[in-house]
Amino acid sequence: MPDYRRAYTPGEAIFLTLVTFNRRQIFAKPDNVKHLRKAIATVKAEMPFDITAAVVLPDHIHFMWTLPQEDDNYSKRVGRLKVLLTGACLPF
Repeated sequence: MPDYRRAYTPGEAIFLTLVTFNRRQIFAKPDNVKHLRKAIATVKAEMPFDITAAVVLPDHIHFMWTLPQEDDNYSKRVGRLKVLLTGACLPF
């Protein structure tokens, strides 16, 4: 497993790139983009954050998120987003 070094600073703005498994183009399907939006709304309701920018491409997503001042846990949000999205978009 890679030895990633991540900076965790409360209230930080973070740039994220999330790539689909095997670069499958799941976001080329409009229904899967709808699932993405719903999953994001769920995660934001559970663990608030702001989306400053987002780009959805067929096989990956770019985000700029800003976390609340007292919070530095973007990893938990990304993990939850992946769980919700994987369950909604199966089968590919």
